[in-house]
Amino acid sequence: MPSMKDQPDIRLIVRWLGTHGAKAGMVESKLWTTDVLKKAALDLGIKVNDKVNRKELVEEVVRAANKRIHKSLDELYAMDASQLTDYLNSIGVEAEELLELLKELDVAPRREGLKNLIEFTARELSETGRFMRIAGKKPEGAEMHSARGSGT
Repeated sequence: MPSMKDQPDIRLIVRWLGTHGAKAGMVESKLWTTDVLKKAALDLGIKVNDKVNRKELVEEVVRAANKRIHKSLDELYAMDASQLTDYLNSIGVEAEELLELLKELDVAPRREGLKNLIEFTARELSETGRFMRIAGKKPEGAEMHSARGSGT
């Protein structure tokens, strides 16, 4: 069994596998013991509660390892909208981190942002559903929804 000094780069693992893959792998891994997870958490600056369970610990470690915004709020405030857009695109920031940042700032998306999010979600669901229908796979509950939508 590898020692804790042989611990792999958690940030690299998350980048390679994505958050879902990294979480699944760490939960199932025999090498990512609770002690190794706690060490990774401390290395990422997470204060570890002694009573935290393994799954919660994995969630916290992966969330912190996936954090891509490394500038302070003051540095972000000093940028104009174009610079911020360029920076956020260049680091590959994910929606979850942006939503957490907005929550931290106590800012909710305005009506236009919410409208765009709703339209994006609807478009993605519609496209996926269309491909499923083309492939001959009927989405679960499709009968119930189509009956409702047709006015019958």
